[in-house]
Formats: sequence, C-alpha cells, structure tokens
Amino acid sequence: MKLDFIEVSGFRGFRDKVRIEFGGGFTVISGRNGVGKSTICDAIEFALTGQIGKYTVESAAKENVSDYYWWRGTGKPDAHFVRIGFFRKNSERFIVTRTRGERADKSDEEIAQALCSGDTPEDPIKQLVKTSILRDEWIAAQSLDLKETERFDLVRAAFGAIENSQLAEKAKSVVSAAEARVAQANDAYEKARGEQSRALVELSRASEAAAQNSDVDAAIRTLETVFEVENTSSISELRETAKQSLPSLRERQSAFQSAISLGHEIEALRTEYESKQRVEDRQRLSERREAALDRLESAKTRLEDALRKLEIEEAASGLAASLSSLLEHGLHVGLDDGHCPLCAASRTDDDFEVGLEKLSSRIEKLASGIKAAREQAGVARSIETEAQVAWENIEGEWAAEIRAGETIRALEEKHVEMFERYALPFEQIHSADALAMIALQERNQLVEVERALSALEASRAVDRLTSVSAQVGDLSSLVDNAADQLAECQSALSLAKTLDKNVRRSASEIIDERLALVSPLLNELYQRLRPHSDWRSIEYSIRGDVRRFLSLKVGNELNPQFVFSSGQRRAAGIAFLLSVHLARSWSQWETLVLDDPVQHVDDFRALNLVEVLSAMRQGGRQIICAVEDEALAELICRRLLRTSDEIGLHHKIDVDAHSSGSVVETTQIPNIPNSVLRRASDQFHSA
Repeated sequence: MKLDFIEVSGFRGFRDKVRIEFGGGFTVISGRNGVGKSTICDAIEFALTGQIGKYTVESAAKENVSDYYWWRGTGKPDAHFVRIGFFRKNSERFIVTRTRGERADKSDEEIAQALCSGDTPEDPIKQLVKTSILRDEWIAAQSLDLKETERFDLVRAAFGAIENSQLAEKAKSVVSAAEARVAQANDAYEKARGEQSRALVELSRASEAAAQNSDVDAAIRTLETVFEVENTSSISELRETAKQSLPSLRERQSAFQSAISLGHEIEALRTEYESKQRVEDRQRLSERREAALDRLESAKTRLEDALRKLEIEEAASGLAASLSSLLEHGLHVGLDDGHCPLCAASRTDDDFEVGLEKLSSRIEKLASGIKAAREQAGVARSIETEAQVAWENIEGEWAAEIRAGETIRALEEKHVEMFERYALPFEQIHSADALAMIALQERNQLVEVERALSALEASRAVDRLTSVSAQVGDLSSLVDNAADQLAECQSALSLAKTLDKNVRRSASEIIDERLALVSPLLNELYQRLRPHSDWRSIEYSIRGDVRRFLSLKVGNELNPQFVFSSGQRRAAGIAFLLSVHLARSWSQWETLVLDDPVQHVDDFRALNLVEVLSAMRQGGRQIICAVEDEALAELICRRLLRTSDEIGLHHKIDVDAHSSGSVVETTQIPNIPNSVLRRASDQFHSA
C-alpha cells in the first residue's frame, strides 16, 4: 500500500482546494520556509488519526491546538476537509476523508485493516504514523533524546504484537482481578476491625461503670443539690437532666478560663499604660506634638513669604533685563548730535556718562535682589521640610500611643461580651484572681456532677457488660475469618504477579531476539550516514528484568546523546528511526515520509542520506521528502530510482496572493535508459 494523493481545502495554510499527486516511486516537495511543506505531512497524519502529534502544548491562552487545524487567514474557504488516497499494485484504491467537526468516513478499524496485517501493536494507526513520518523537529526527540525506557517501548511497539500476547492479557486480567479481591477482603477486614474496636471501647466503659456502682443515693442527692431538684421520682429524668447539662457546664468552665486569661492580660496592659512614667511620657509627647505643629505652621508661613518675595524679585528681574538691553543700546550708539539716543533729550557727554552709570547701578541692585530672594526661599523650604519630618515622627509616636489605648479598650469590650454571653459574675470583672476562685468552685461542682452521673449509669452496667462481652466475642470471630480471607487473597495476588512477571519476562526475551536481528540493520544505516569520523559503528544494550531499558553506545561505551554535535545526533537519530521503520513486519504501508530531514546536517551527511534513500527506493519503498534547498531537491530527483510503473514527481510549492499555499510547478522526473551510460562508455573507449 502506497500513497496516491493528498487533497486539502481550508486546512492549516491551504485556503483553496489543493491536490498533490504522489509518484509510485518517489515525490520531492520543495519550497522556501513557511509555504506549506510541513502542512502536507500534517495533512497525512490528520487524515489518518484526526490529530497532529508534533505539538507538545495542547492548549494555551484559552485556545486549543485543534483551533489551528483549519484555515484562519483572510477569506473563506469553499470547504474544510482533508482527503488521502492509497493504492496497491493491483490498482486497488483506499481513500479516507476527514471533514471539519466530523469523524472520518472510515473507522480506525477499517484504516488499520487496510494498512496493517498480522500481529499489530496497540493503537496501530498511531504507531504507523509515528514510524512512517519523520519530522524535522522530532528526529532527535524520538531517538537519542528519548529516555531509555521510552526508547525500548518505541522499538517494542514497532515490532508489533509478540507471541503469547493473549497469555499476557490474561495474566494482566488475573492480576487485576486478584487486586480487586484483595481490596474487597481488606475493606471487609478493616470494617470488622472497626466494629471490634468500637465494641472493645464499649466493653471497657461498661466494665468501668460496673466497678463504680457504689452509692447511687449519694449521687442522686448531689445532682438534686446542683440542679435544685427535690425528691426526684425518676432517676432516669435526673440522669437525662445531668447529661443534657454537662455540655453547657463544660463550655462555661472553658469560658471561665478564657475570661481569666484575658483579664490577666488586660490588667497587665492597663497597669503599664496608666503607670506614672507612661503618663508623664505621654504628656511630654503631647507638648512636643503641639510645639512641632507650631514650628511646622511657622515654617510654612515663612516659606510662603519667601516664595512671594521671590515672585516679586523674579518680576523685577524682567525689568532688569529690559534695562540691560537699553544700557547696551546706549553704550553702542552714544550721543547723537548732543541728544540721548534713548529719550532724545539734550545731554552733555558728562551727563550721558552719569546716566549710564546710574542705570548700570540699578541693574546690579535688581540682580542681587533676586539672588538673595532665592537663597531665602531655599532656606525656608529646608526649614519647612525639617519641621514636616519632625511633625510626622512625633505624629507616628502619638498614633502608636492612641492605638495602645484602643487595644486595651477593645480587649475590655471583648471581656465584657464574654461575661454577658456566659453569665459570668460581673462583680469580679476587674479581678482575675477572684474570678479564678469562683471558677475553681464551679469546676469542683462539675467534677461532682460527672461522678454522680457515672454512679447512676453504673446501676445498669452489669446487664450491659454481659451483652457487650457476647458482642465482642462474635466480632472477634468475624475479624479472624476476615483476616484469613485477606491472607488467601494476598497469596493469590502474589502468585498472579509472579505469573505476570514471568509472562512479561518471556515477552522481553522475544523482543531481545528481534532486536538482535535489527542490530545489523541499525549498524549498516549508521555506517552509511557516517555521523562520526572515528566511531564507525553503534551498538545497543538492554538491561532490566521486567522494566526494560534500551541504551545506544558508540566508541568506548559512550552515550552519543552527550558526545555528538547537533548534526551528528540528527544523523544517528535518522539511522535509528529508519531501522525502526524497516523493522515493522506488520505494516502494509510501504511509504517513508521525511519532513526536511537535513536541518543541522552538513552537506556530506546530507549526500549520505540521499544514498540511503536511494537504496531504500531500490527495495521498493515509496519515498516522499520535503526539502527547502532546491539543489538538494534536484539531487534527490536524480539519485532516486524511478520506473515507468513507479514514477518520480517534483512539486514546487509557494504562497499565492492570499498567503495560501499552492502548487506552482509539478515535474515528472524522466527515466534514465539503462543503456545510456554503457553507450557513453563504449564511445569513450573507442575514441
């Protein structure tokens, strides 16, 4: 089964309907970055699985990756679908169509039946896509960068189902059933033990009550005194009254302790707050606060006066500037035929010189006035800042003192509320020690009530003790039976796990044998791609009993993941993935899809990869390769085998005016006649 065509509309970067035919031999898809080469690989995967697995982040910013499966550019597509076609050598066709918001027209079982055969792995379509489409961004991630356990799982899945797979499933189901039985037996055992524990507690209480059965009459008198009841005709009523009153008595005792503790705290805070030293300090702080406020208001007044004076001097500065201009003009022009050039008055030379000197003196006086005003404003601002800081500091101290008083008042209000709620004696609210004495008296009374109630309860304790003892015996037998059943279930679970472990070990040994057959293929591909000039071979090792680990080693037991460059890691990863691709005996899909596999790979290794693809093509494999470099695309077209039955195609892709991907040129690669080189060689020798 090989790819025949892919047809998309409104999918990813393709707005309008585009159909791409695939040559039975090979197809090269070229184009600059971002024109839709990778989208073709996405379309193949999406048509088969309904997903695009290259995205590790499935959702972000309240969006899902599925929101970007379909066209989101300008304009509206005529339709939203992806259609993929396959063909066999007998011209049998198989087509899958997947539209937006709907399932594919073929079920997963139908797709798997068409593309797979024999012992297929779990989720065969997903495994088929993972090992048939080698993406640029996943080459290293799905090979060298995998964890050793994940690498083993990848290879195991590529091999397909192993012998005795039904036995493995049965062993697994036996373990699950045994675990369920153990869980049920454990629940029954824990339930029986819980009932036994409660019965033992009840037995202990009954025994203690029976031992205290001494003086019921004294207990009745105590309860009558406490609850102010005389000549009670019913002991049960008295007992019920006592039992109902116990919670409130205990709560009142707890309230006593809280009130005593809070009273001690208030007394300590109040004593310290109203001490002579604290009162004097507070008085001095108040005086300092008033003085600081006076200084601050005085500083603000002084600053306002200085700023007004500065404003006046700045206005005078403008006059000085005008006079300076007049002075310069007079000096420059001089007397004009005995007349002043500024006012046209008749002046002698001496009068003119004297006038200029007076004008200059006035300008200097105006200039010195604004300088002094600015200095005074700066001093006033500094004094105002210092006064403001001092006021804020003192105000902070005063606020702390106010808070201390408010805290005491809040505690006192809480204390009063506590006294009101529990009806505590208000006459002792200011004396915690006196309140403690009353609390002690009520506590002693509470103890007497509890003892009296126990004595009344003991009057029925003997009958209850006999009944509870019989119940404890029955529950002990039930617990023993549950423990035996739990032990049997645990033994069965242990045997089931041993069986499952042996079956899994057997399966692992079968995989080891298959890996031994794949190892030469991996080494051959590695040597052809030549990731490293010194380390010419790569080996694998497997360790672990049930949980298996697959390691790759080069040189002297070195991990290529840590010693190879990015290009070398990529070349080694391609060799590994190609060996996995070729090892799938269950796959009927004879197509290898590569999405720009030469990223970060130098030209030498890119040429080696082309030769490997050529060898795979000679084995009958259909090759579909997307590249950005046009020269590399032409080289692949020349090197890969094509015949009249299995042609080669070269599609060039670009974007149109709507930024939608489209095929701009399709070329069928012509066959090279087998005798061309022979005839050319004969002519060369004859010449």
